[in-house]
Amino acid sequence: MARTPQGFVMSKKKLETKLKNEGTFAHYFNNLRNIARSSFLYEDLPKTLDTDYIETVLFDSGMVAVFEEPEIGLIALPCVQSGGYDVYGVPVNFRAYSGYTGFSRMLRHNSYDVTKSECVIIYNTCRDMSSYIFRGSVGAFAERLANDTRTEDVNIFAQRTPVGVIAPKEQVETVTNAIDRYENFGKWIFGYKGIDASQIQAIQTGAPFVANDINEHRIRLWSEALGFLGVSNLSVYKKERVTEDEIARSMGGAMANRNVRQNPREKAIALINDKWGEKYGFKAKVTFNEALFDLEANDQTNIIGYNREKTQGGENE
Repeated sequence: MARTPQGFVMSKKKLETKLKNEGTFAHYFNNLRNIARSSFLYEDLPKTLDTDYIETVLFDSGMVAVFEEPEIGLIALPCVQSGGYDVYGVPVNFRAYSGYTGFSRMLRHNSYDVTKSECVIIYNTCRDMSSYIFRGSVGAFAERLANDTRTEDVNIFAQRTPVGVIAPKEQVETVTNAIDRYENFGKWIFGYKGIDASQIQAIQTGAPFVANDINEHRIRLWSEALGFLGVSNLSVYKKERVTEDEIARSMGGAMANRNVRQNPREKAIALINDKWGEKYGFKAKVTFNEALFDLEANDQTNIIGYNREKTQGGENE
């Protein structure tokens, strides 16, 4: 017996299963989290603004305050609203903090005039969608992907197809010896004279092999999860060429979800440029991180972002 972190007693086998389930969930959640954190590229920002940290905080907490510290310059830290709203429901006070040093600072925020504001707030999504909801959606995808994977594991394990044998107690040793010869490729299997074969029954416990169907479902679910993060993921398993219309249709949902996160970042970067760009000599820009992978050798094309030259007839080469 073993104890869970909550103090409950659990058999070793159940604990191992629980840890495998949680480990599979963590695998998918962290993969999706890393994709979300690396989705955007920032250009020409001051070196004091750590973009990796900004994206990590945006995923985990939903918003970041960018402000000026005299001894450092521009910095970006997680923040929480601290009372008061303007007529549009935008908070007018924020508290920025560091979980590593204990640093904390109250900041005034003015959504009408950035020159009168002490900070610019970068949101992960629109203001009325909390980080809890966004992370919950990612977690839901991770849970479903983990369920598919663990179900596939169980189905593959079931292909061991054990055979159950029912026999009288006094004939168990004979049956065991016969099974042993069978497993070791014996040419002959002997019994003793007078054995009652009618009392010996074999039960097949095998399960149908459905792992391929589960895998196909997981591929579609993974594509849906990527689309939620704004990553275009068109997988075509066919020999025909992929037309521009097919790509456009497949990318529609992904592009819409991409804008949910890209628009708040673009708006914030524009405000940062207006407020501090001239003083520190930068004109920052944020774009979605696009890449294109071709797997044409295997008669499949996996497209993340589409930016290829058109050929005659409107098809891709």
